[in-house]
Amino acid sequence: MCVEKTPWEQVIDFHGHTCPEIALGFRVAQIAMRELGIRPAPTSQLLVTAYTHSCAIDAFQVLNRATYGRGTLTVNEKKQHDYHFQYTGTSEGLQISIRSEILDHLVGIHEHTNTREKQNKYLEAIQLILGSEETLFCTIQKV
Repeated sequence: MCVEKTPWEQVIDFHGHTCPEIALGFRVAQIAMRELGIRPAPTSQLLVTAYTHSCAIDAFQVLNRATYGRGTLTVNEKKQHDYHFQYTGTSEGLQISIRSEILDHLVGIHEHTNTREKQNKYLEAIQLILGSEETLFCTIQKV
């Protein structure tokens, strides 16, 4: 019997482990898919620009099918959790920026020496990222 994996499971399998930044990317990728809607033309591709190099971009590769190899995923390092999404052949794009209140919960999260403490902090951050109201999680702007 073959059981199809959920999108979350697919992202975790691709990334290799569960962490707060993969949860962040998962949520951003889902918001982008919802906001952009259906692909405007069968040949159009989704272009994604991330403004920080983090685990979050693995979610875009799985859920948004944006990859480095095809040139549809780029990182313009500014150490900001801002993400731009746009279909080729269109002039309208989408900018998603993570709110500082969410990012404050990620500061120093990797510094715990106790494994159990680190796991608990990761779980708390993941629950916050996936469970917070969208308006408290990010800003969404059509550009």
